[in-house]
Formats: sequence, C-alpha cells, structure tokens
Amino acid sequence: MAGAIYMHDGRFGSTRIIRDDVLDSLYGKQSAGARKLIEHGLAIFREAAGAANSLDGLSAPIMGLVPGELRSTAARSLPELLRTIALLHSSLANLDKLEELEESDAPMQEEVNRRFSTEIRELTVKERPDLLKYFGREAQLVDGGQNVRFGFCSPRVVAHFNVLHPIRVSASLRDARARLFELQRVKSMIHLPKAALIGAVTRDDDATLGAKQLNNLHEARREVTEEASAAGIEYFPVTNASDGAQRVLELAG
Repeated sequence: MAGAIYMHDGRFGSTRIIRDDVLDSLYGKQSAGARKLIEHGLAIFREAAGAANSLDGLSAPIMGLVPGELRSTAARSLPELLRTIALLHSSLANLDKLEELEESDAPMQEEVNRRFSTEIRELTVKERPDLLKYFGREAQLVDGGQNVRFGFCSPRVVAHFNVLHPIRVSASLRDARARLFELQRVKSMIHLPKAALIGAVTRDDDATLGAKQLNNLHEARREVTEEASAAGIEYFPVTNASDGAQRVLELAG
C-alpha cells in the first residue's frame, strides 16, 4: 500500500504511507521522483473524492496507483485513523512518522484531566453519594497563597487525578510532577493519613499506538512511580475511570 485516501470528520484527505527507505531501495537516486509521483497521484484521488463528495466512485487507476477496497472504521481522531490504516493494511508503513503528530491534534492536558476527573466523580458518587462533598475541595499550600483545588480530599485521603496522554507525554509528565508536589505539600500541612495520585494510563496492548509511543509512556509511568514513592505519595495507574473510582472508594474507606 503506497498511501490512503480517507474521509474523517467530514473532510477528505490523503497521505503517503510507504516508508522512504523502501522507495530508496526500489528506485535508488530516482526515489525522490517516485515520492512526488505517489503524492501527486494521491492528491488527485483526494480532489476527485472531494468533487464527488464520496469515496465510492474511486475505482479507476490514476498515475499508476490502483484504488483498493473501500473500508470503514471507528477513530476518535485523525492520527488514530492513520495508525489504524497503517497497522491493518501496510507492512511497509512509516509508523514513526505517524507517531510524530502535531500536538494541536490532541486535546490539552487540562481538558483530558478534567474529563477523567468528572468520570471518576460521577462513578464514585453513584456508589457513595455521601462522598460528593469531598470532590473539588480547595486548600492553601502556603500562608496567604491562592487556594489549590484537589480532585478529592476527605479526612482520610487527599488525591489528585492525572492522565498520561500518548501524544502529550511531556506535558502529562510535567502535570503529574506538579500534582505530586501539591499532594506532598498539603499532606504535610494538614497531616492527612494518605495522599494519592490516580493516573489514567494506556493499556500495554493498545494496538493503536506504535512502539515509540508505548516506550515513551512506559518511561513516563516509571518516572511518576519513582517520584511518587520518593515523595511518600501512593501512585495508582489505572486504564479507565471505573478503576479510578474503585481506588477512590477504597482510599475513602
């Protein structure tokens, strides 16, 4: 498979999938021309699909590229769609290139944290309505300073919620470190028995992520685990909000 024509979020697009080194080995010094030819052919397919407002009519070869079978899949984002295309239909794909995605394609760290926290709160309160008053409580970390909002704070435990996002790994790690500092500080100030960071992490067998992304996530998780331990904070990595809510229920007692 040289490339793909797709429709995502109401827009048609195209991308070359085949790796540069494969074209180099096939065409040598002429590989640059081959790349341009493939990308130009894909662009013509894309324009044809846009003009017809459909992928169904792409059946005739263009510039040596033969359209394959039309397929449908579910994808939450364009990067996820392209990874699915590459993983399922090409053994010569440049997965590293697909992993180096623009951060603008991913939601901001605060947004994913807020979504994760909201889901945990709703699931927890469904089981224990009496715990609602402990979500989103605030405390000062320094005398006269601004209040800091915590994910959960009861007489037994203070907790923050964090997401290690596969695209924004660096931002996720910085956020986790900041939350560990806040937890360490408030625990020492008000002498709570426990402080915990409950973090959403990607499953180790997530087929939509490449090896590079999975490795970065594993390294980030290791760093958070070690830094939490050094700060006297319990770190609970979970793969979904339901597991996160169960951790809150266990800690709240």
